[in-house]
Amino acid sequence: MAKNFLNRQTVLQGALTLTVSWLIIRILGAIYRIPLGRLLGDEGLGIYAVPNQIYLLFFTLSSAGIPVAVASVVSEKMALGHYRDALRTFRVARASMLVLGVTSSLLLFFGAGWLIEQGLVRIPEAYLGMRAIAPVIFFAAVTAAYRGLFQGLQNMRAVAYSQLADQVMLVGATLLFSYLLLPRGLSVAAAGANLGAVPGAVGATIMLIFIYRRQRREMLELAGRDISGAREETLSLLRRIFSVAIPVSFAAVAMSITHLIDQWLIIDRLQLAGFSHQQSIAFFGQFNQMAMAFVNISIALAVSLGASLVPAVAEAFAKQNMERIRSQLAQAVRLAVLFALPSAIGLYLLAPQLTQLLFAEAEAGVPLAALSAVVVFWSVHLVTAGALQGMGKAILPVRNLVLGIIFKIAITYYLTPTLGIRAAAYGTVVIFLVSSLLNVIVLSRLAGMRFNLWETLSRSVPATLIMAAGVLAVFRVAELEVGGNTWPTLLAVTAGAVLYPAALLVLGGVRVEDVRRLPGGGRIAAFLKKIGRG
Repeated sequence: MAKNFLNRQTVLQGALTLTVSWLIIRILGAIYRIPLGRLLGDEGLGIYAVPNQIYLLFFTLSSAGIPVAVASVVSEKMALGHYRDALRTFRVARASMLVLGVTSSLLLFFGAGWLIEQGLVRIPEAYLGMRAIAPVIFFAAVTAAYRGLFQGLQNMRAVAYSQLADQVMLVGATLLFSYLLLPRGLSVAAAGANLGAVPGAVGATIMLIFIYRRQRREMLELAGRDISGAREETLSLLRRIFSVAIPVSFAAVAMSITHLIDQWLIIDRLQLAGFSHQQSIAFFGQFNQMAMAFVNISIALAVSLGASLVPAVAEAFAKQNMERIRSQLAQAVRLAVLFALPSAIGLYLLAPQLTQLLFAEAEAGVPLAALSAVVVFWSVHLVTAGALQGMGKAILPVRNLVLGIIFKIAITYYLTPTLGIRAAAYGTVVIFLVSSLLNVIVLSRLAGMRFNLWETLSRSVPATLIMAAGVLAVFRVAELEVGGNTWPTLLAVTAGAVLYPAALLVLGGVRVEDVRRLPGGGRIAAFLKKIGRG
């Protein structure tokens, strides 16, 4: 086989590759918001957030489900030896994305004013930003087809490199454009920040095309050795791709619409409670751009595990190897929870200190503390949804997500006037509490999964409690001895990062099989065996 074309990784290797990428992306995403937040303030971040949400809605409609769908179909065809058809699947997806990307970009560019006139966007200052970010949809749609191909081949490096290139250029351009345009006013500077997404999208597209062109000859050679004779019709391929892509996209669309409804409800309901329009935008910025930045970093591993599970489960499902599916899913859920629990507790304990450290806005700690529990439930949702998508049941996690969103909207509407911005945060927690529980129930029925909560929590919970006690102790001592917020917070975070894995190791919460298949995991596995943790 063509070695570069089939640069395959195990689920854990692929997850680790994507996790490192996602962590860097999310850390960059949080870090660049520090100078951006200080340039624009929480009100400016609120203006900046709205075009991003509109863009995400249009982007989701055009491409969000395509990587998952293409990965699923390509992985299945590769497992069956239908190499020529696997390549055709990508080409069909790419052509459809060109059309959808152009259409969606034009709709957002020329429809920005209409969205404001119809009251769908309650922040008129976001008009320029919506037009500035419109071209990103086209490039993101084309990129989605390429990422789906490489994800289907379980070559997560190509996916990770393109994501990193996108984010690095986005960060630099966002800060540069917003700084240069700040003298022209807050709304123009926020639009400049939105425009910063364009160079990253262009760069990621060029990178993936370059990687594809370098490996194209090997892909064609592999397709030439296909003696299966299988050739699925174009319309059939399109039906298969979009039968997966539409439900997955609908899940993301549902979340994008939820963010838009959040923007609408939060602004209106906070003003009903007596806050001004500017104050309401500021609270929205604290919740959507500051607090959510920490959550997005914390779910990085779960995002990667879910993405890696799709092609792996699709391959096993094509061979009806249910035992392999159960093994992969059980390990993924366990790892997701092991990482999510300490993150959630850490965010809860140090919420105002963290937002003060990064954004000079301690008040953003209020929605962050209320949001902290979502890290656990969102992580479980992502992993279980990835498994269901790989099994061709993409509509089920969407249905479960929508049920959670219904609760979220009700909570935000009825409780915001009394609880303020915390109501929106609590509603987000409820979304993923409901969806993750329902996903677990569905997988128990479809795959015969038996989720052993005691096995997962018996060591991670004590380790988390030890970490929490250490974090609080270090912070209080540092606060008394050093003073201020920066050093006590940094020392407390460092203490947590050291204490949790140490406690987990002592309590036997880390297993050899958890690390053996990771890059460089052989030495760690050997060490665990040596100390009797194998």
